[in-house]
Amino acid sequence: MPLASPPRLTQTGLIISSAAALTTAAGLVLFSGPILAVGISLACILFVCRHFAARHLEGVEVVRELPRRARAGESFPMRLHLRLGPSFPDSADASFTDPLAPAVREREVSTQGHARHDLRCTGLAHRRGPLPAKPWTLASTWPLGIFLTEQHGGFRDDHATLVLPKPWLPSRLRDRLELLSQESAENVNDPPDPLSEFRYLREFRHGDPVRGIHWPTSLRSGRLQFAETEPPRPKPSLYGIFLHSYEAPGTLITPETYELILRIATGLLMRFQREEIPVWFCQAPGVPVLLRERHEFSSMLDTLALSRRRPLSTIEGTFAGPKGLDGDPFPACDEVFVLGDGPLAGWEEAARARFPHVTCLDTTRLTHGSRPSLRIRALARS
Repeated sequence: MPLASPPRLTQTGLIISSAAALTTAAGLVLFSGPILAVGISLACILFVCRHFAARHLEGVEVVRELPRRARAGESFPMRLHLRLGPSFPDSADASFTDPLAPAVREREVSTQGHARHDLRCTGLAHRRGPLPAKPWTLASTWPLGIFLTEQHGGFRDDHATLVLPKPWLPSRLRDRLELLSQESAENVNDPPDPLSEFRYLREFRHGDPVRGIHWPTSLRSGRLQFAETEPPRPKPSLYGIFLHSYEAPGTLITPETYELILRIATGLLMRFQREEIPVWFCQAPGVPVLLRERHEFSSMLDTLALSRRRPLSTIEGTFAGPKGLDGDPFPACDEVFVLGDGPLAGWEEAARARFPHVTCLDTTRLTHGSRPSLRIRALARS
């Protein structure tokens, strides 16, 4: 509900009120009827102006159109519908302020025969999570500029807006992702398996491997027939993201560090969503979730926007195997990105013991490596 602050005297109002007080006092001291009449007239003007100033902003309503998703620190389009109340006079001017829109600071609005104003602007939110509910302000010095009246109220949004963390990938992590993409592309150039399904048969040519001869057809036709096999298909990538907040004894972790790790996790999710790479995601001590479809990635981004830090005090509890699943899905991943808001030295060894192919990073360092293991692709298809 809009709340109006009591009218305050402007500089003009202070001059008029001082003149009213002086002339009234002078008229009483000098027993002068004209001077006293001037002082009383000025006082009456002040009383009438204050009466109208306190009521002309009543009934104001502001409706705001917003996107359903925004990113922290990035501007987004919005539209404001300002409906003035029935007591707002046609000759009055007012200034409107939306704390969410940097460009709408004391924006001048005038009725000009219309009780509704539409404003297009851009908003800006600096923190992830639900959009903060900050009130709008409408200020006016009507009438005669003697009093300043301010009206405050909440916006009527058409729907709730969720502010996502601003994605960020450090340069070292971008280089690591490019290297993994390059290695995946190079695997496509492997020679085809002669024993795999063939597309068609043709006559044997000089230089063809003997293993590719299709003997049943060759015996029936009396000529050597070579089986042209299918070209190798690119191996589908499968990545993992493991987010944790392990606190080694004696470490001090600030909230900004956790926010930075969330930004990195958001950057990874958005990149893999764009490249259509399935991901096993887990925020310790939670259960891993397989993300394949775009809506599953979007749902996880919403979860990160609303997430709270889950501090863990034991390294065993941080990297314990998942509960509630048939087996550990992370050994099937081509690479597992382990993100921690604590110093890397405190948990890197435990992460390498848990994951066979791992990239470990905190807010300052990144390391990667692998250990011999057998990848089980069946988990990725389940």
